[in-house]
Amino acid sequence: MQCNLYAAETKSPMTLYDELSVTPAGRDTVLLNKATEISSFLLPLKESGTRDTLLLHFSNLSGQDAVDTLFVDHIPQPHFESLDCPSSVFHTITGVRATSHSLGNMPLTIDSVALVRSIVNYDDVENIRIYLRSTVRQ
Repeated sequence: MQCNLYAAETKSPMTLYDELSVTPAGRDTVLLNKATEISSFLLPLKESGTRDTLLLHFSNLSGQDAVDTLFVDHIPQPHFESLDCPSSVFHTITGVRATSHSLGNMPLTIDSVALVRSIVNYDDVENIRIYLRSTVRQ
């Protein structure tokens, strides 16, 4: 699943200069580790579940950090092309929503999320837009 970042105020694409890490809730797995200077990122979806709860950990050079939560509801669909290729799982995203922290904790948070393309497959296209609100210019 491809997630692209946008400024909530202007609705235009943005580059995130603070650190972003992403982990699945309830697991000690890291899906994205301390990424900086990014405008998009790829995340896997569960092959066997219908909801992913993803924790987005933001931190900045001032030592502030905060966590927002992204909920992605989806339907996994086994995909088989030929005997020469391993099977894979595509997904249809049925909904996305997010919870945000207070800007008093850290001056960057998720403002909203939007589903752009519900089909998650081999195509390298935007699936989700994450709109970030900031009290500091990025």
